[in-house]
Order: sequence, then C-alpha cells, then structure tokens
Amino acid sequence: MLFAFCYLLSALRCYAGSGTEGAAFLDIPVGAGPAAMGSAYSALANDAYAPVYNPAGLGFLPNTQIAAQHLSYLDSMDYEFLSFVHPVGTGKAFGLSAQYLGTGGIAGTDTSGTPNGNYSDHYGAYSLVYGQKITDRLSLGLTGKLINAQLANVSANAYAADIGSLYKAADNLNLALTATNLGTKLTLTSQGDTLPEAVHLAAAYQPEKHLKLAAEGVYSQTGLVSARVGMEWSPMEMISIRTGYRTDTTQDLSAMAGLTVGLGLKAWGQEFAYAWLPYGDLGDTQYFSLLLKFGGTGEERKNLIQYQTIKTYRWAKSDKAEDPEFQPLIQLLNDEPDRNALASQAILGER
Repeated sequence: MLFAFCYLLSALRCYAGSGTEGAAFLDIPVGAGPAAMGSAYSALANDAYAPVYNPAGLGFLPNTQIAAQHLSYLDSMDYEFLSFVHPVGTGKAFGLSAQYLGTGGIAGTDTSGTPNGNYSDHYGAYSLVYGQKITDRLSLGLTGKLINAQLANVSANAYAADIGSLYKAADNLNLALTATNLGTKLTLTSQGDTLPEAVHLAAAYQPEKHLKLAAEGVYSQTGLVSARVGMEWSPMEMISIRTGYRTDTTQDLSAMAGLTVGLGLKAWGQEFAYAWLPYGDLGDTQYFSLLLKFGGTGEERKNLIQYQTIKTYRWAKSDKAEDPEFQPLIQLLNDEPDRNALASQAILGER
C-alpha cells in the first residue's frame, strides 16, 4: 500500500505545485494538440477539449465532436481520455468527459515478502460540462466533476468545479479567464489533500490564416506562478506543426522538461495528432489523440442550402431567385461562365 502511494506520487511530482496537493494528475495535459502547444489552450478550446481546458469554449462550438487520447505515461502508467460535446441550440452546448490514469497490475507482497496477488492503482475524473454564449463575443461555462482515487485497497472521492469565460476581443484575438478544480479535499490517508486549484489568464492571437499563437499565466493555490506559451503553424491545410513551453514542469526537473512539440494531420475535417514531452530523468511521454467532427457548422449548412436552392431556380427564373438575399450569389454564379469564356478567348487570341 505504501509502495503504491509513493509510486504514483513520484510519477506525478513534476506536475504537483506542492507535496500537499491531491489529484495532481488533473494537471497532466489532455490531447496531443493542446499538449504540444505547452497546454496554453484555455483561449483556443472551442472543441472537444473544452471540458478540460475551458468550459466556456462550448458556447462557440461549431459542431458535434469526439476526442480520444492514449498516453503511455511514465514507467508503466497509462493516461486515457475520452470526450463528447454536442450543440443543443445556437450558442449552447454540453459535454461529457473522462480522464483515467492507472498503473495496471502490480505484484503485491505482505510484510514478509510473500506474494499475495496483484493490485492496481488509479486516478479518475468524470465531468459534465455546459457552455453558453452571453453575447456574440462572450461565452461562459461550468464544469462539474467527480474525482476518484484508488491505491491498493484504499479509495476516496472528491468533487470539484471549473468556471470559465471566453471573450472574442477581435476576429483574430481571444481572451480567457478560468478557475479550475475548485472543490473538496481528496482524503486517502488520515489527512485530506486539497485539489490542484488554479486560476488561468490566457490569450490566443492569429496574425494570419496559417499561424496561431497562445500564451497563458497560471496561479496555483500553492502560490506557484507559472507560464505557458504555444504556437501552431499550418504550412498547408492538412498539416499542423506545434511547439510550446511551460515553466511549471521545470521546478524539479531540467529546463528541457518544459519543451513540447507535436504534429497534427487533418483529413476530411478530422485530426490525428502526436506530441512528445520530455521529463528529464523520469523519461519521455508520447501522446496519440483523435479529434473527430460530425456535420458542418451552421453557417456552412446555410451556405450549402442557399447554393443548392439557387441552382434549382437559376434557370427557372422563379420568385425565389428575385429574393434580395440571393442576389449576390446569383450574380456570382451568372458571372462565372462569362469569366470562363473571357479566359478562353484570351488563350485562343494568344495562339
């Protein structure tokens, strides 16, 4: 039992701001994409990672999404994540997520060293999330979570909440403020440990279509102040190259432990992502995750419907085609053959 307790604490110490924090696994990054950007994701999380990084991001969720992750963590530990988010109206969405960190089977012995069977240790967090737009630019969100821990034959539960806000200050600038892991103590021994409560202030800026920059400051209830920065560069639509740096993991390790790098491959709107995070003498971690999206955004569906309707009525010259709402697209469609004809004439003239 004592061995199990020390085993998990030593593996998690690079994330814990203090030895008195419980459930430090909640600070381990989720998702290869966010992890590769140094976990500076609170101002970007309008996707299936919102349940962990910022519930307010669900107010800007474009479509139904699922995220899944597998991480071969330090030594023999695995970290799994699964999330489902779904819009329930304009500017409203809910989500469910699960995080699970486990050691697998560990051979147990009694005080004399005699084997007495295998046991497993794990931490889990199970969340219900809701986010809603308050204005066209501001969204608020709330996460409720159950946290469970089991070390050998001892288990404990805790309850926590995340509160988030996301503000679109400009078309290419997002600001975010979150308070995470506000809740009860996790009591595995005689004394309960507080959860890794923290306040995050973040910004994300997109100077041009192919580049995203993110920065985040984190203040922990232990008094630790840390910074996170990240960058995503997409040289083409199907490839995203990511890197980042976070200072909280360098407290007990080397400066190299703060570096994060990764790659995202996109096809038909879906993404497979990979991330590599070094932890010095503790070893390296490698993330693999999927982000799946179902259905287009509301604006995309509207444009498609309009386009199909215009095609139907274009030659029929119905009253629908006279609707002012359709005039710009009708003009564009009607002009397209003329442009093609002019281009053909120009080519023939050169010949």
